[in-house]
Amino acid sequence: MTTRHMVAVLAAVAMVSGLTGCAMFNRGTVHYNRTTTIGKELVDLQDAKAKGAISDEEYTKAKKEILEGGPLKVERMCAETK
Repeated sequence: MTTRHMVAVLAAVAMVSGLTGCAMFNRGTVHYNRTTTIGKELVDLQDAKAKGAISDEEYTKAKKEILEGGPLKVERMCAETK
């Protein structure tokens, strides 16, 4: 394989790996099933607050979402966009 071909292959691999980052083409629907009880989630949430893992504001927001029965909304960004 010539150097020119090797550079082309490496460029193609780099481009494909960049396109797959963060699953940018994954536009599926998320289905939510609660696997714990609301009580257990509230206890775990209180423990996280007591240990300082979350702020009072985060605790209040998460508690409200748990009591409303919906999934917790967690905002995450891809490592490349942080």
